[in-house]
Amino acid sequence: MILNEHQILSRLVDPDPERRIIITPLVNPEEQFGPTSLDVRLGTDFQVLKRSNLTHWDPMKTPDAIQADLDLSMAHFKMKATDPFVLHPGEFALASTLEYVQIPLDIAARLEGRSTWGRLGLQIHATAGFVDPGFKGALTFELSNVSTVPIPLYPGVRIGQLCFFEGATTRLPYDEKKCTKYSGKISTASSAFFRDPEYARIRLANQEAVLAGR
Repeated sequence: MILNEHQILSRLVDPDPERRIIITPLVNPEEQFGPTSLDVRLGTDFQVLKRSNLTHWDPMKTPDAIQADLDLSMAHFKMKATDPFVLHPGEFALASTLEYVQIPLDIAARLEGRSTWGRLGLQIHATAGFVDPGFKGALTFELSNVSTVPIPLYPGVRIGQLCFFEGATTRLPYDEKKCTKYSGKISTASSAFFRDPEYARIRLANQEAVLAGR
């Protein structure tokens, strides 16, 4: 069941901490509430992949080496509220919500774009629009400009909206999942794909194959 604005508000002020949805700061509720959604704002941190001589992400490197490649390849920007981050046509950038979000164990959420920005060619996520029960932290925007005109994006502007779905209480909160990588982040977080356990197993198999061939 998708929650309407009254049900969302009820969850935001619920005295039971196990049922409460936390979204803070809630700057202007009158502007942010929709019939079945709550608008979220763009934060101040942005990451853009720089052009470099890196040919590809090699998941067979050690996690520390891949993290070093990421650190060298990502340009970081901290924007003031009055200064725009300009997303050029065909460009991809990471950002995060201004709000810290905490989802109770009987709620899942969807992060979606607002149509007013979609009509300008702004996409706010590639695949990661689902928010698991038990998630805590800032949500990541995967920003793409699919238009032919640069889009200036100011921190604090409402570019996304959250919808909430009520269900049975999960026994596996997001922050307790074995492979959780992004729980508790309060600013923009780049990909940690290389920390998935599949790659550890492949690296080990490759090492064993090399040793067996000696």
